[in-house]
Amino acid sequence: MSQKLNYEKGEKKKKRWNLNTAAVENAEKMLGSRIEMLSNREISVEGCQGVLEYNDCYLKLNLNKGALIILGTNLDITVFEGKTITVCGKISSIEFCV
Repeated sequence: MSQKLNYEKGEKKKKRWNLNTAAVENAEKMLGSRIEMLSNREISVEGCQGVLEYNDCYLKLNLNKGALIILGTNLDITVFEGKTITVCGKISSIEFCV
């Protein structure tokens, strides 16, 4: 919600907003995952909770909210560190399952 500023004698009264770390962590969970593609050859997904299914033409990733299906040929997981996964290959489509 927005809040109007009160004006007195030409000066603004400002209210300071402080966020605690729990609120920031909850906001990150609500935002979901970050997906970055380089052409149709590489996709990087931040916020991946795990790999549900995987072969050279089909990949299903578990995300915070639902799943991501990647279809293509010669798919290979090149990096999987923490909650970030990078997949290389010829990507033909991606699909969100909520």
